[in-house]
Amino acid sequence: MTLLLFAFACAPEPEPLCPSYSGLTAAGRTWEYEAFAGEERWTVELTELGVGGVTLVGAGWSERYLCDADGLWAVSREEEDGETWARWEFDPPALTMPAEIAPGDAWTTEAAWHYSDSDGATKTESRSTQYAAVATVESNVAAGTFDALELRVL
Repeated sequence: MTLLLFAFACAPEPEPLCPSYSGLTAAGRTWEYEAFAGEERWTVELTELGVGGVTLVGAGWSERYLCDADGLWAVSREEEDGETWARWEFDPPALTMPAEIAPGDAWTTEAAWHYSDSDGATKTESRSTQYAAVATVESNVAAGTFDALELRVL
């Protein structure tokens, strides 16, 4: 028994779920998105951590992501308003944000998305999305002032 306790005490600390995003990957964390030059804002909460993945939840929707050494990969999105629902599944998962990113970086994600909803509609489409890391900007939030990376979907 002493050996077991000793072995447990000497076990290495587990790696963060997503090493490059360790500050984001804690249940209960929230952050705010802004789109369309400030016309639209929404808050997201990280509600679930799993082995190699996370779930983000906003008002009426949730998104699942995988995480690996290359970055965050979108797996699915669900929307629900109490009466109707819609679901998108990405195949393969779509690279949403590379693990290493700096102003001036750009990347493209190629994926098929499979759509279904509560009305029985289904469709599959190929999607190519281009992203760019535009600049580092100052962000003022309740927790303080931070440098943030401005990302754009082109």
